[in-house]
Amino acid sequence: MFLHSVWYLRSMSQEQFSPIELQLREHLSNSIGQRKYQMWFSNTAIECGEEKLEVIAPTKLAAGRINDRFTSELHQAAKTSFGKDVAVLVSYDNTLQQQISIPSTRVQMDTPTKVRRSKSLLTFDDFIVGTCNQLAFAAGKQITQEEGRSISPLFIHGACGVGKTHILQAICSMASRTTKSKVRYVTAEQFTNEFIASSRSGEFSRFRARYRNLDLLAIDDVHFVANKVKTQEELLHTLDTVGLRGARLVLASDEDPRHIRRLNRALANRLVAGMIAEIQRPDRETRCNIIKQLTTKHRISITDGAVEQLASQAVGSVREIEGKITRLRATASLLISSDKEIIDVESVNRLLRCTPPTSLPIRMHHILEVTSKRAGIPVNELKGSSRASTIVFWRSIASYLGRTLTSQSYPELAIAMHRKNHSTVHAAVKRITELLENTNTALKMKNENIDVKETIDQLTWEVRSKANECAQERRP
Repeated sequence: MFLHSVWYLRSMSQEQFSPIELQLREHLSNSIGQRKYQMWFSNTAIECGEEKLEVIAPTKLAAGRINDRFTSELHQAAKTSFGKDVAVLVSYDNTLQQQISIPSTRVQMDTPTKVRRSKSLLTFDDFIVGTCNQLAFAAGKQITQEEGRSISPLFIHGACGVGKTHILQAICSMASRTTKSKVRYVTAEQFTNEFIASSRSGEFSRFRARYRNLDLLAIDDVHFVANKVKTQEELLHTLDTVGLRGARLVLASDEDPRHIRRLNRALANRLVAGMIAEIQRPDRETRCNIIKQLTTKHRISITDGAVEQLASQAVGSVREIEGKITRLRATASLLISSDKEIIDVESVNRLLRCTPPTSLPIRMHHILEVTSKRAGIPVNELKGSSRASTIVFWRSIASYLGRTLTSQSYPELAIAMHRKNHSTVHAAVKRITELLENTNTALKMKNENIDVKETIDQLTWEVRSKANECAQERRP
């Protein structure tokens, strides 16, 4: 199948992967990181046999690099997904590149700038709004209207998988459906590839005409142009020209433009000239609503308690939630017994035991660093002797995480926390455990309202991420 646009690639449904391949890809992405996964594995095909896993790259060079750099990670992901050791092969198929690559420059030049109206383009209708994303959602809707020019350029940033691409595509979908505007959605990678192709072919005028005669331009993954001097210069000129024409600009990145390293200062200043909206990781209410929407869509009967349990285990991103729902769909018939026709908390716990969260060994210093950052309290104060209520609370949280996320005993935790004896650590863990048993886990600390259960879930996710990052940094 020939894919006619890059946004179609970005919005391909996870349903196109088998459950075991999806699980394998998730383990691999968590193991090597999102950026490396996107670079080396997003354009590969994976064939899962009973005793063999084959990764098919689009070029011989890519296959060689994958084989040299990621063999151990592939074996580990395969073992986790298959439940046993299987043979791992890496090959290449040149025809695959034609199926997954962006269209040639000549085809693109003949393509209308108006966004195709396709079912694959995401819309605002299926976007779940919560406190974590309501500003970006409102700004996205506003910029599709005439008065939206006042907030252009709109720059949306946030971690991977929180909904940036969804909003950009929804903006383009609404603008192309409700107005006669000429709209274009591209990734920064596609912009770069087109720019390089036009440089080689000498067809700059046609390249610029495609971008500089638009009414709305949306560019995703802007961080891709970091360290690409010529591409940054062309992007800056494009944004200036399009902006002077009165066109609306929407951009997205993993980071605030002022924090993207090796980004042209003039370009960074241009990107912050309008409105900046951050999308944070989904809060508990938003996660629950997303789970309910997905289970309803896939006709999965599930109790409210099971929804809460899933929400506690899928904290990092919307993609993480989608992955757990996909596994839930794949195993639903096995989880539901003859005497019940609905998935409950017990069934979800069985699923989660089968697919434990991927994380390398967690150390107490990971927990103290993450807790310190969240609380705004130095690590030495968490380990100090202060009896201030705020410090005691966060010290108790760190003790609880140490007990649940590490294999350390109470005496060992007491040493790590600089306590004189382990009874204080035991009392702190008991205090948090009792709080979590309540229906309402909200507390008021000074001027901040804290949901203890949500805080524990968020910190658990951050600690696991921190442990994985530290382990990757130590790799040669």
